[in-house]
Amino acid sequence: MKHRIVVLVFVLLVAGSKSHAGGFSKLPISARTVTLGGSLVSFADDPNVLFSNPAGIASLNSLTIATSYTQLFSGITDDQVGYVSGSAVANLGLVGNLGIGLKSFSSNAWKENELVGTYGQELFEFLSVGGSVKLLHWSTPPPTGRHAVPEEGMSNVTLSFDVGAQSLIRDIVPENDVRFGIFFGDVTQPSIARNGSDDGKLDFKMAAGATYVSRVYDYAVTLHYTVAGDVKRIGIGTEIVAVKSAAFGEPFQVIVRFGGGGVQSPARQGDVSGGFGLMTSGFILDYAFAHQTELLYLSGTHHVSLRYSF
Repeated sequence: MKHRIVVLVFVLLVAGSKSHAGGFSKLPISARTVTLGGSLVSFADDPNVLFSNPAGIASLNSLTIATSYTQLFSGITDDQVGYVSGSAVANLGLVGNLGIGLKSFSSNAWKENELVGTYGQELFEFLSVGGSVKLLHWSTPPPTGRHAVPEEGMSNVTLSFDVGAQSLIRDIVPENDVRFGIFFGDVTQPSIARNGSDDGKLDFKMAAGATYVSRVYDYAVTLHYTVAGDVKRIGIGTEIVAVKSAAFGEPFQVIVRFGGGGVQSPARQGDVSGGFGLMTSGFILDYAFAHQTELLYLSGTHHVSLRYSF
């Protein structure tokens, strides 16, 4: 039980949030996100980008779907702490792109769900904008145990909004691009408290990042910076296409990724991660392992994701 409490508090701090609902929704949502430092704010080739920057879905030109599963700290034996997600983006031509996402966190002591509807549009070849509407739900069960004080469980539902933009500079040098992203999350700062208390307001979140993509050598390097309330976090990651081949007449790629980052203030907490992706016939299977450097006596987290483009 002691380990579980420590882990839940630590994850809330890493997520960059106060100890209330909305904390776990800030966790990296896919294996690729984890190995790229925790954010896809300046990426545009992945449906999971709708959780990091709604403008990123504007560049997807076909129906794309994704799903992910994360097991947090598998060394804990008295609870199963993890979350799942799903996302889909459809291209509507000149009208723009529509996306939908779902995240669900679950433990014995806390449950949190988030339903996201996203719209993204390319205004010009170099500029995309987007916005998301989020339906947030959280709940806690009634206290249990011999010495528990009898009281009802708690739950609440509220709406929140995200906005973002991306800018692309093509051929900054031949066959090399740079994409910039900026994101503002929970812009209305809704309260998740049932009585609307200011103590339950979600932190206003800002993120900015840049990704350098080499189409010649098949690699990308990304850097981002996030501020959520008084918590500041920096992340960095890279991915490299290590193998290009063919299997059963279909193109096949092996992608290697590694990255890390950490909370800079008010307390320092770091993480390192590594993983890989396997891509063939429109399918991409991603895996990541992340280790929190401050948790010396607990195992890390495992992340598995699957993406498909029609």
